[in-house]
Amino acid sequence: MAVDALQLEKWEDAFQQPVASVRVMEKQLRVALQEKKDGLRALVGESYRDLLHTAERIIEMNDSIQQVESHLSQASKQCNYGSLQKKATNAVSMKQKEEDKDRKSRVTAAELAVLSNCPIAISRALSHNKSPLVAAKLYILARLLRRSVSEKVKSPYITTLERQLSNLRVTILRDLDHELCQLDTDAAKILQCLGAYALITSSSTSDTFMHFQTLRLNAVVSLLRQDTVSAETILEAIRLLNENLRLSTQLFPKRLSDNLANLQLKPLFQEPAINDMMELNMAVHIHWISDSIRMYTPWLKTDDLRNESCKIEIASKLGTTLRAIFDGLEKAVKVVSKVESLVQMRHDILIAGRGVIARTSDLNSEDLNQSLTKIREIVNTRIREVLNGDIGSMGVLGQDLAKLVSETSTVRKKDQGSWNSMLSSFENAKGGRNLKAMVRAVSYSDKSGLRSVRLKHSKWIAKIASNYAHIKKMSEERDWDPDNDEDEDDLDAPETLKEMNSTDTEALLLNYVEGLLEGYRSLETNMAGLVDGMRQESDIVDSPQRIEAACLIIRFISIVRNSCPQHGNDGIISLGWFGKDVKLRIYDFLSRDVAKKALRSFSKDLSRRKWSSGVPFIGLWEGAPKLPIQPSPLVFKFLRNLVQSMNEIGVDIWSRDATDALKRTVSKAVWDELEESLTTAEKQTNGVVDFVEDKKEEGEQKVEEADDEKEDEEKKDEGDEQKEDEEKKDEGDEQKEGGEEQKTVEENPQAEHTPLSPLHREQVLQGYFDSTYLDNAFRTVQARGVTRDDKNKDKDSQVTLGWEFIERTREKVPVETDDRVKMSRSAEDYWRRTNLLFGVLDI
Repeated sequence: MAVDALQLEKWEDAFQQPVASVRVMEKQLRVALQEKKDGLRALVGESYRDLLHTAERIIEMNDSIQQVESHLSQASKQCNYGSLQKKATNAVSMKQKEEDKDRKSRVTAAELAVLSNCPIAISRALSHNKSPLVAAKLYILARLLRRSVSEKVKSPYITTLERQLSNLRVTILRDLDHELCQLDTDAAKILQCLGAYALITSSSTSDTFMHFQTLRLNAVVSLLRQDTVSAETILEAIRLLNENLRLSTQLFPKRLSDNLANLQLKPLFQEPAINDMMELNMAVHIHWISDSIRMYTPWLKTDDLRNESCKIEIASKLGTTLRAIFDGLEKAVKVVSKVESLVQMRHDILIAGRGVIARTSDLNSEDLNQSLTKIREIVNTRIREVLNGDIGSMGVLGQDLAKLVSETSTVRKKDQGSWNSMLSSFENAKGGRNLKAMVRAVSYSDKSGLRSVRLKHSKWIAKIASNYAHIKKMSEERDWDPDNDEDEDDLDAPETLKEMNSTDTEALLLNYVEGLLEGYRSLETNMAGLVDGMRQESDIVDSPQRIEAACLIIRFISIVRNSCPQHGNDGIISLGWFGKDVKLRIYDFLSRDVAKKALRSFSKDLSRRKWSSGVPFIGLWEGAPKLPIQPSPLVFKFLRNLVQSMNEIGVDIWSRDATDALKRTVSKAVWDELEESLTTAEKQTNGVVDFVEDKKEEGEQKVEEADDEKEDEEKKDEGDEQKEDEEKKDEGDEQKEGGEEQKTVEENPQAEHTPLSPLHREQVLQGYFDSTYLDNAFRTVQARGVTRDDKNKDKDSQVTLGWEFIERTREKVPVETDDRVKMSRSAEDYWRRTNLLFGVLDI
């Protein structure tokens, strides 16, 4: 078995084996040696030559080291300490002599170079909105350099630089003041500006604080001294004041003192912002600048401001500022003429003013304590002025009405007071627009000239209601808004906003309602003056223009009463009293004027009546004995003329009160005419015919004169005139028949059952029926539910024609009670069947 040659420990052991084994081991060793060589070559590879070079370099370095050691050994032998000290001293001396030779010129040149670039650097610092403190420090540096250079060099260029620096100082201070007055400037920027101001002006902490307060006060005052001060201006002034108080609380005195103290901690030339400026090139010039300038540190007095003095100064400036705000607020509200704007202004200013109070709760200021009250007083006073002005514009309506009344110098075309054929013949085109216009004209009497007055009144009522709604809305506003109170939720105003709004709303609405009532009373007084003037004219001259003017006033009163100011579904004031007395005065003379024409015709017809003769239309009587069942034609004619006169001035005029006034006036006038006719008949029978005829002729002459005066008016209605002539003809026939009947009675006295009397029985019965019929026609609303006996007791309110006629004639012609009752019932029943013919009269 062959032995592994690699396992042998000694080479002698290999030869202890047989030759064949030795040869085998030789082959093994040779193979192993070749493998080692191959592995070594694989590890060395291409770096083999580098290793050879490295070995050679090591050998060379060893030679060099030996040479250096040899040279150092020789140098140490040649040099000692004394020689080196002498050489060093000589080198320093030579360098100092060289530097002292041109240092002064180098320092002057460096300082002048930096000084000439300082204006550019300052301008760039201001224009690029950098820190104002940097500009201030540059100005201080430039001032030091100018002083140093001016002592060494006398040149016009230095004077020019001094002028530039002076202008830059003004510019810096102006920019600082502008920045300090800005509302959106933060506290850090304010501190930088105050530090810059203290550096430039060498002010102490107290002076800097006073300057800030004065500047803020002047900013507020300058806002309020403008020609036009608006609500936005007042709010901006209050916000500026509020921000001033906030900054004063945060910055003074501690933070300002600390900031000014930090400015004294290191020299100005050690500021990185200054050293890094390319314009100054400090890397080159700083070495040559004087040590006194390079080491300059500003000194400021920072321990002269106390908290108590701050509060006193803030309170003083606050009082002055608030008084300026109050004055500005008075100017601002004077130019506002809308209640809505004033209410919104009041709300915004109170919200802003609350912030002032919250931040100054520890200040003892009378103006501050009364600030909200003063603001409310100023705005509320202006609101009252605007409200009173709007109420006073009611006087324009009175003036327009007076002008309209005065312009009725010519007779206007009468309005269509009710529906007629023209109203029912409109086409339905355009949604019935024409029909609506006509109905509106009839309902509101627009054609009488009141359209413009009605439209103005509608606008005025809308404005009054709008003002009331805006004031009422004040009490519905929310209380102080916590979202706008920042971090001051623990600080409250003396009174809540809701309480102030409720108090002011109640006071303003009370004043508003009283003002409206006073305005309506004044308007009613003005109308009463117009009516009194027309009543005086009515006693002098009879004019249709005056009737039209009275109708205008009545329609205006109806417009006012039907358009009461409303808030929602509730009325602001009640106008049930408005115009009652005026209407009664108008109804007094209007009823006389309207009834004149009908009463004149009634008097003329009644004068032709023959009381001593029979009734020509007795054939229409019924019953046993025969009694009248319908009134005389003259009564129908009289009522028709009266209703026609009423319709001519407009159906809308005749309310119940107006109709009752007319009925009272007409009933008295009818009885006077009836009594005069009876008296004339008695006088004729008693032998005073001549005297009566003279009176009659005189009366007829007066009637003819009155007829001549009314000729133009009677010509307007030709149809009525023709009808009147026909009725006169019928009455002529009646008189003729009556004459024949009288003749018959004289020829045959036995035909009459009663003794001869100045009043014929048939005429008395017909007269009683006529008077009873007129009683029903002229019965007022108050008298409709009263019995006849009660009405007889109240003769001052209304004349009872039927009862008076019986009392007047019972001695001449007795009438049985049953006959009177039958005729009364028949007259009342006949009125119920015919009252629709006189619809305006039976309202």
